[in-house]
Amino acid sequence: MQQLIAIQILRAIAAGMVVFYHSQNDAGHAAAEIGARFARFTPLPWAAGVDLFFVVSGFVMVLSSGSLFASPGGATRFLGRRIARIVPLYWLATTIFLAAVLRGAAAGKVLAPTLGESLASFAFLPWPRVLDGAPRPIHSLGWTLEYEMFFYFVFAVFIRLPRARAVAGVAAALAALVAWNWAAAPQNVALAFWSDPIVLEFALGMAIALAYGAGVRVSAKVAVVLAALALAALAIDPMNSAAEPFDAVAPNGFLRLFSWGAPMAALFAAATFGPAPAAPGPGLRALAKVGDASYALYLFHPLALIALRKVWLAAHLDVAIGFWPLVVASTLASIVLALAIHIWIERPLTKAAQQWLSPRLPAKTAGAAAPV
Repeated sequence: MQQLIAIQILRAIAAGMVVFYHSQNDAGHAAAEIGARFARFTPLPWAAGVDLFFVVSGFVMVLSSGSLFASPGGATRFLGRRIARIVPLYWLATTIFLAAVLRGAAAGKVLAPTLGESLASFAFLPWPRVLDGAPRPIHSLGWTLEYEMFFYFVFAVFIRLPRARAVAGVAAALAALVAWNWAAAPQNVALAFWSDPIVLEFALGMAIALAYGAGVRVSAKVAVVLAALALAALAIDPMNSAAEPFDAVAPNGFLRLFSWGAPMAALFAAATFGPAPAAPGPGLRALAKVGDASYALYLFHPLALIALRKVWLAAHLDVAIGFWPLVVASTLASIVLALAIHIWIERPLTKAAQQWLSPRLPAKTAGAAAPV
């Protein structure tokens, strides 16, 4: 159980890194518009929080699906779980952002999305957006969920096999897709997107899960050294994310896999294989609660950033105290908003989706493991 709390803490860290990254970019963009200066704090590539999410996802899918491997109806139940967990909140966020974009388009501030772009956003289908042709949905953060849902589909195909063979099959399928991408350079947007090397980060998480299930453990000293090496590799950051523009779309590819994905997998392995933490204190329990709300934090933090920025500029706080207090305030406001959404919106939506799907899914086998 303590190890599962550690996973929630890592989820909180991953989401927090993404929020801090976007908070800085939002403040920097606002500063640039009024001719002010803003220097980002980049000892680590904060956008790599996404890569940690992918590693955690690969691990958790293996860990939480123990009773579904090689079981009748396991694939359907697996997909039902993931749909109930992912779709309702994402569709809500997409609807909010679509309404905002359509309002901006009506005012002549932005280009209106095409019907195909809008439908693809709800369907988790990579589609070139009108703005710049990048394969990003209406709610741009949803690009990670397009990878997640594709991974779930591939996982469901192989879940009919025993666990080790299923994991090997998923990893082989993802590796084959990446090799095909490298050799053939597909022009289809969706196929090129789903065969990007970043998908191998899910395989890294799955490999850690198999090793963890086989009893692999390391001493506290080894775990600390492994974590320190991972952090050092992240700090080197061959991606040079510190020099990217405030509104840049971070590239994927092999460089990201080795620069961010592999170190994040090593950091996660250090936390997973190391000694189970002692009873967590109030601070770690609070982080675990943020980890519980990490999905809501990831999806909805742009709303807090936009609202705080508007208040900040309207109150001329940028002149009085600058933009770094805005970064801190936006990050904290994002967490508060996420906790509220998790408790009062995400939980009820997920429960309703589970109740709606339950009669439509095959009956659970005895001793089915609860999802992590």
